[in-house]
Amino acid sequence: MTYEVIAINSRFLAEYHFDISKLEPLVAKHHSPGNRALARECEDVKIDRVYIGSCTGGKTEDFMAAAKVFLASGKKVKVPTFLVPAMQKVWMDLYTIPVPESDGKTCSQIFEDAGCDAPASPSCGACMGGPRDTHARLNEPQVCVSTTNRNFPGRMGHKEGQIYLASPYTAAASALTGHVTDLRDFLQ
Repeated sequence: MTYEVIAINSRFLAEYHFDISKLEPLVAKHHSPGNRALARECEDVKIDRVYIGSCTGGKTEDFMAAAKVFLASGKKVKVPTFLVPAMQKVWMDLYTIPVPESDGKTCSQIFEDAGCDAPASPSCGACMGGPRDTHARLNEPQVCVSTTNRNFPGRMGHKEGQIYLASPYTAAASALTGHVTDLRDFLQ
């Protein structure tokens, strides 16, 4: 993949070339976004739940990505999988926009077929912790793969919870296996 920047009389400090085919899916292990590892290196980590949503991981394209993984697998999730859109428009998109190559199914239909919880109302949800009755909050020391942007102790509720930050693709793949999973196992 090549991107060109065209600007008249522009000067550049450096030019970088990357072979993106060599990049591998990463996760951020608890308790810091900087504590990174390859997803395949964490496949022994059993998880209790998956959280797809928040302001950073709850956009329409994030849910489309997760839906593609569920659709490709044709399997049911092995752990509770919570879906929290970033805003009302995204929530509406989940029920109205067909996922490409799905024979007209929407994200919500694919999520239901996969056994996920129904998409919740848009909110910060468990990403901010909140009171014990907050939707999808970690009320016990559980292990969660999440598309949120922070994983500090107590961020999603219980201070002993372990949050692995991941892409929507990796989160969906992990929901299907019950452990941290390299999404490439599902999208060949």
